[in-house]
Amino acid sequence: MQPMIAAQMFRNLVRQAQGKEAAAAMISSAVGHSISIGSLSRIEHGNAEVPLLWAWALMDGTGNRCFDEYRVQTEPPPGDACPYELIGETSREHGESLEASLRAARSETAQDWAQAAVEHREAADKHAAMAALCEARSTGPVPLRGQGG
Repeated sequence: MQPMIAAQMFRNLVRQAQGKEAAAAMISSAVGHSISIGSLSRIEHGNAEVPLLWAWALMDGTGNRCFDEYRVQTEPPPGDACPYELIGETSREHGESLEASLRAARSETAQDWAQAAVEHREAADKHAAMAALCEARSTGPVPLRGQGG
């Protein structure tokens, strides 16, 4: 993703959150520490990268899934992916997510729980990509158990 596109999407999320003070409060409640208004300004103007946890907090708070939607639009078609590479990536991300969860459960710090959330979202993305690959190479979408299948 190009930095200025990310900055613009972040700026829109801050506006939808009703301003920088409200956005800072929303992010702070999600990550467990205070957020500087100056940091938000630097990100909005493209002078700093968008922290993933901050973007997720604002997307959850506003209901605007702009970063997720942009990512889906720019990903290659799932049927073209190498299944062996994707299986390996999925396995790695799955293991990392479980390791991060164990670390968080042992330490019980907000930072470790936040990192575990990041790892689980990355693993979920890989699992979703694997499901999309399987569906693309089958006859079409596969209904979930209990939903017509």
